[in-house]
Amino acid sequence: MIRTLTVPTLAAVLLLAGGCKTAPEAKPEAKPAELPKQELTVTSQSLTDVAVKLSGEVLAGDEALTITGADVEFVVDGNVLTTKSPSLSLAVAPGQSAPFTFEESFTYVKDGEDLKAMDARGGSLLFALRGNLKGTVAREVAGADGKTSMQNVAVELPFARSREVRTPRLPHLKMGEFEAGRFSESEVQAVFHLQVVNPNPFPVALTEIAYEVSLAGKKVAEGTQGAGIKTAVAATDVFDVTAVMNEETHGKDVKKLIKGLVIPYEMKGELKTKLYSEPLDAKGEIKLKASKDK
Repeated sequence: MIRTLTVPTLAAVLLLAGGCKTAPEAKPEAKPAELPKQELTVTSQSLTDVAVKLSGEVLAGDEALTITGADVEFVVDGNVLTTKSPSLSLAVAPGQSAPFTFEESFTYVKDGEDLKAMDARGGSLLFALRGNLKGTVAREVAGADGKTSMQNVAVELPFARSREVRTPRLPHLKMGEFEAGRFSESEVQAVFHLQVVNPNPFPVALTEIAYEVSLAGKKVAEGTQGAGIKTAVAATDVFDVTAVMNEETHGKDVKKLIKGLVIPYEMKGELKTKLYSEPLDAKGEIKLKASKDK
């Protein structure tokens, strides 16, 4: 049997068909950009400052991506110490990837008391960089009139990486061994070895080591050493100080003092670094060997 559509039914079918043809197709959402790789490294460290490098890879989504900078927080043990906004210049085509890197220096020890507290605490610190890479994507945007145009739309790509490092430790000034000898009936020479002990896994820059040496109650030498020197990593550096006792320093009584074979000494010193200083006061006796009569 053949069915015949009535006029109202035919009109409804045509209207439905016409609606299907004119309905706009929804565009799938564009795949966003991402950071598939991130790595944080510590490039240098001192008692007060640290330099770090964040590197990784930017993967563009379905839209051309341009990275122009970053907002960065420097975090130590969960506390934000400072923020920075480095500039970057990176263009990535849709679906392509490109490497990125930026380096920044930060101060993580504010004063001498802070440094002493860290030394007493020991252990380690957790450094972290977190924030957003900032840029734009080229996106087709519909205007108020219904027309579309390509526009640069702001985007942010979050990052966060951390690295554990040794807590900074104070260097120390110590009195090492010394050598001394009688050069004549009226002259004694001594060489004292001042030791700077650096317990850190990084060099420590010295401001200077000031010293003053007394023999038999009279000052015979003073001065400074080590200005601008960086001590070796986890090592002890030695600085030699020479002191001479003779008639110029002790007058005619020097022969009698030397003949007694025991010369009291006192070494006063001070280790100075950017935020920290440590005094030294060492006393003892130089025991001379008796001369052999010919």
